[in-house]
Amino acid sequence: MIKNIKLVSLGVLASALCAVALIGTIHAQSAPMTDAQIARIRLNCVSAKNTIAQLHASDALLRVNRGQIYESMTTKLMTRFNDRASSNHYDISGLTLAIQNYNSTLTAFRADYQVYEEQLSSALTIDCTKEPVAFYDAVSLARTQRSQVHVDVTKLNQYIDDYDTVLNVFISSEVTGK
Repeated sequence: MIKNIKLVSLGVLASALCAVALIGTIHAQSAPMTDAQIARIRLNCVSAKNTIAQLHASDALLRVNRGQIYESMTTKLMTRFNDRASSNHYDISGLTLAIQNYNSTLTAFRADYQVYEEQLSSALTIDCTKEPVAFYDAVSLARTQRSQVHVDVTKLNQYIDDYDTVLNVFISSEVTGK
């Protein structure tokens, strides 16, 4: 399941990079855009907006599915196991720390995704034939925010792995009686 999540993450990231590539490569944010770059954005406006709209739709579905998986991991698996082990008077301090890290990152994921989604929606409302620089800036900001969502996803996957490691140590110590 974790491999599927990682593959989906890579696919979504690749889609975003393709959308930005349609707009064109612009070297630095602080450097003013050339007339050629502006013309390229205007020329590819419809294609770029269609690609970004498709990305927006697929990301929304992915966010719901991924969010449900992440939520299930914490509510149906981690928290329930921790509660059961705690009620049986086991030391679950390592498991508790792992789930706290996971839950705080899950909260950050939700917030960061919301900011990204709003920025992408905002970019789609800009008429790139009339305001190509504003459109580029909006897409660029959305890409940065999407990168943060990717960081959150990577952390969540790491915390799942961390929880698994701590759980295996917990189980082996309880089986051997140490």
